[in-house]
Amino acid sequence: MENRTIRGVIAIIACALTVCVARAAVLQQSGQYALAQGKPQIVSRLSLINGPSGLQTLVLTQYAPHSTAPLTRYAPTEDEPLHIVIVRDDFLSFGHLHPHMSGQGVFRLPYLFERGHRYYAYVASQPAGLHEQVFRFVVASGTASRHLTTSVVAPAVHARAGPYDVSLDQSRVRAARPQLVTADITRNPRAPGVAPYHVAWVRAVLVNTSSLTYAHIDGAINRGLCCEYALRLPPLTKGLYRMWLQFDDGTSIYTAPLTFAAQ
Repeated sequence: MENRTIRGVIAIIACALTVCVARAAVLQQSGQYALAQGKPQIVSRLSLINGPSGLQTLVLTQYAPHSTAPLTRYAPTEDEPLHIVIVRDDFLSFGHLHPHMSGQGVFRLPYLFERGHRYYAYVASQPAGLHEQVFRFVVASGTASRHLTTSVVAPAVHARAGPYDVSLDQSRVRAARPQLVTADITRNPRAPGVAPYHVAWVRAVLVNTSSLTYAHIDGAINRGLCCEYALRLPPLTKGLYRMWLQFDDGTSIYTAPLTFAAQ
């Protein structure tokens, strides 16, 4: 009788541990609205499923307020229903990805996070009939997240992206008003290959390094000069902004990290 009691207690403990492990493998959180303009019109939830060798899967679902049925209809932006931008908390790592819809309103994205770091995952979408929605999630990889001292502390308007030199025409812009800034994208003459006269498209993602608010630019105005592109900035709150300028020259997509201040 005593042995059966002990075995029963062990079974209960083992079952409890299994449940704890299962819960530890699936971490769910609700996103925080991240656009400086507008207001949240939906609820966005993210589950993080731990996998082997540091590979983790982000599982995202979005809902209308007070609804339990995931949203399934989206107005595509850049031919995609959903964009996930992943930024390490020292602003030195960036990824712009598109998750796969694996079910009715369920999006999945496998991602290999560097252990011991914290990341911000920005989920951008435009549900049918609504304004654009962007939510921020915080993802930690490994047991102890360490917030690195970032080197992004001052404007830096020049960067190299592959064979290209990229620069902004100003390091400071006016806050709280839309405006144009010019980006120069020039191929290094010593780089192999034929230099295109203009790149196919330009886009940019911006994050305020203090408030962590998010903005983006979906396109650029070709000024007709080689190789100048006018970027239309939305109204920005004051602060230092990390910008990842992405462009496609017809063969590859390049990303140039830049920094400017809104004052």
